[in-house]
Amino acid sequence: MTRTKLCIVGACGRLGKSIIQESVDNFDIVGAVEAPNSSFLDKSLNDLGIIDSDIQITSSSDLSSAISTADVTISATIPDSEITNAPVYVKNNKKVIIGTTGFSDEQYSQLVSILEQKIPSIITSNFSIGMNFLFRISELVGQLSDEFEISINEKHHSKKIDSPSGTALSIAKIISDSKGYEDLVFNRSKHGKREKSQLEVTSERLGGTPGIHEVSIAGQHEILRLEHIAFSRLAFARGALSAATWLNNISEPRIYSMQDVISRQ
Repeated sequence: MTRTKLCIVGACGRLGKSIIQESVDNFDIVGAVEAPNSSFLDKSLNDLGIIDSDIQITSSSDLSSAISTADVTISATIPDSEITNAPVYVKNNKKVIIGTTGFSDEQYSQLVSILEQKIPSIITSNFSIGMNFLFRISELVGQLSDEFEISINEKHHSKKIDSPSGTALSIAKIISDSKGYEDLVFNRSKHGKREKSQLEVTSERLGGTPGIHEVSIAGQHEILRLEHIAFSRLAFARGALSAATWLNNISEPRIYSMQDVISRQ
C-alpha cells in the first residue's frame, strides 16, 4: 500500500505536532514548515522530540521547496499566513487542507478566490469526525417550532487566540441558516431580553481544554443538549489524516469540506 506523503505547515504548533506524531504508521512526513522568524527553523523533527525523523523545519518563505514532494499539505497557522501561502499551493499544483480559524469575512473570501477551481483543497474549522456529525445534526433544527430557542457555548484552552472559536461560528452559521436567526449575540449583558432574531454564542477559556462545544435547544417545558467534547487533540489529528487520505484520491479542482470527507468514506 502506497503511503501518502505529507507536508505539515505549522508543524510545531499544538495541532501540527499531533498530526505528525499520529501519522507515523501510515504516512510519510516529507516537509515541515514554520514562520520565517521561528526559533525552530533548521532543527529536525527528531531534534525537537516530535518524531524520529531527519526532516528539518523549513521557513514558509521557502514553502515551494517544502511541498515539492508532498501529495497533500495540511496547514494550521494564522489567517494572514494562509492568504500568503495559498498562491504557492496553486502555483505548484499541490493539494492542501487548511484547518486555520479566525478569518475575517474578507480574508475568507480572498482565500476562496485564490483556491477555487485551481486545486483540490479542503477548508475546515474543525477536523474532528464527531464534530462534523454534529454539524450535520445541527442542520435539522429548522424543523423545530418557534417555541424552541438555541444557544451555543464553547470552551477551549487559555492560549487560544480567536473567540468565539471557528467551530462555534460554523455551528452558528448552520443553525442560523436552518432556523432563520439574523443576529449573533456574544454578550447578553449588552442586549438584555432575548429577541427571536438572536442566537447566543458564548465562550470560555480554561487551562488546557482541547475543545468543548454545546448546543442547547430549549422549549418551554424541555431542553435538549448536543455536546461534543474533544478530550485529546488526537481527535483533530486523526480527522486531518483521514481528510488527507481522502483528498489524495480526489482530482477535481475545487474546495471541499469535512462534510465531503465523512460522507464519501
